[in-house]
Amino acid sequence: MRSYLHIKGKGLWKFCALTALAIVLACCGEVITSVDQPATATAGSTMTVTVHLSIPTAADGGPDYLVFGFLVPKGWKAAQNTVVTYSGAQGSGNMTLIPEGTLGKNGNGLTWTAYMKKTFQIGGNLIDDMEWVAYQSDKAYSHTGGVEFKGDITIKTKVAADNNNYLVKLGYTITDTGHGFTSDQFGTYYSEVVTPCFEVTGGTGDLIDFCNPQLTTVNPPKSLDNDIITLTFDGTVVSTPLSNAAETYLCATAYTSDGKTISVCEQTDKTKMIQAVPNSKKYQLTFWPKSFFNTTAAQTITKIEYFITDKTGTAKVGYGNTLAPFVYTFKCS
Repeated sequence: MRSYLHIKGKGLWKFCALTALAIVLACCGEVITSVDQPATATAGSTMTVTVHLSIPTAADGGPDYLVFGFLVPKGWKAAQNTVVTYSGAQGSGNMTLIPEGTLGKNGNGLTWTAYMKKTFQIGGNLIDDMEWVAYQSDKAYSHTGGVEFKGDITIKTKVAADNNNYLVKLGYTITDTGHGFTSDQFGTYYSEVVTPCFEVTGGTGDLIDFCNPQLTTVNPPKSLDNDIITLTFDGTVVSTPLSNAAETYLCATAYTSDGKTISVCEQTDKTKMIQAVPNSKKYQLTFWPKSFFNTTAAQTITKIEYFITDKTGTAKVGYGNTLAPFVYTFKCS
C-alpha cells in the first residue's frame, strides 16, 4: 500500500493519509502513519529519521517480529552506517540486519532484500543503483484482538558515505515475519512510503540525480577505467541543439592520475553514437575507456568530461542542456 507525503513545517516531510487512517480503523495490518525526515542533509553527516507506525489487530495471533526496510543509494553503504531502533507500547529495542540468506515470508524463495526489491522496485527513482536494507526487531510481539500497537522506528544513518551529492527518493516499508508483503480479506500486512526528492549537498564527488530524467547516463553507474561502459544520450528529455541532428558523436576529455589530459573529439566511427532502437532518439556508445583514450598501463583515468555533438562538431550539448561538460568519475563503490 503506497502512501504519499506532503511538506509540513520547515525542512520536514510529514505524512498523514486519511485513507491509511481508515484502514487502521477497519482491519488489521501494518500502517506507516507518518515519516519525519529532513528535506536536506550534508554528505558525511548523521541524519535521524522517525517512522511512525500503527499495527491494529482484529484477532489473536503471533508472536511475530517486526520487519523494516530502508531504500537508499548503494553508495551510502547503509548496512555498515545505520543504527535502527524501535519503541512503543509493547516495549522498545534494537532492529538488527536480517542475514542476507534469510527468506521472506510468502516471498516465493526470495530473501527479504530481494523480496522488497521485487515488491517495491526502486521507489520511483530513475537510476537502478538503489538497495533495500532489511532489519528485524530483536523481540517478537503478539497480535491481540482489538489492541492497536503504536510505535516509532528511529533510523540514524550516515548520509552519502561515498561523499557524493544526491537528489534521491528514500523509501521505508514495514511488515512482519508472519505475513510478509501480502493482503487478504482481513487487511494489508505491509505499508510503504517513498519521500519526495531528498537533497544531499557538501560532498566532494559528483551530483547523482535519481529524480530527474537525464540527458546522458553511464552504465554501469559505478565502474573503473578498465571496465567496458555504455554511454547513452536521450534526445527525448528536452529540446536541445541536437534535436534535429541525424547523427550524434561523443567528444570527451580524460583526466589521468599522473596529471595528464587526453581528448578524443572527432566525428568518426570511433565516437559515433548509435540508436539502439530506430527513431528512438536514444543514442548509445559502448567503449573500453583505456583503449578509447589510448592510455598506458601505468595511467589510470580518474574522470572524463564530455559533450555530445552533431556531425559537424559545432552543435553540442552539455550538462543540463548547457555548454558545461557532463562529468563521469570512475569509482568502484
